Amino acid sequence: MEKEKRKCPRCGAEVGQHSNGKTKAGSRRYRCTCCKREYTPNPKKWQYTESERKKAMRLLLLGNSGRAVGKALGMNKANVYRWAKEAQKKSPVDVDKSGDENRRF
Repeated sequence: MEKEKRKCPRCGAEVGQHSNGKTKAGSRRYRCTCCKREYTPNPKKWQYTESERKKAMRLLLLGNSGRAVGKALGMNKANVYRWAKEAQKKSPVDVDKSGDENRRF
């Protein structure tokens, strides 16, 4: 059985490509002995689609907590909070702060 040919993305060498563990996502890592670079030939994407982000924002605006949204959609609640914060920076909403002086944050 013939080995698959791997090519270093930096120097282009096809020889001297050795396995060097795995990433957190489970993809195989390789190391080039010529230029000492570590690389992953086919990395997995850890990015949510725009529709998933919109769905999370919609659920959050309906009154669900970030934790509930994260559980419902199978994502980390920190992502939901970060997206909400980014959305607020893009289009800040004027909120009436009267009566909030006794409120604890």
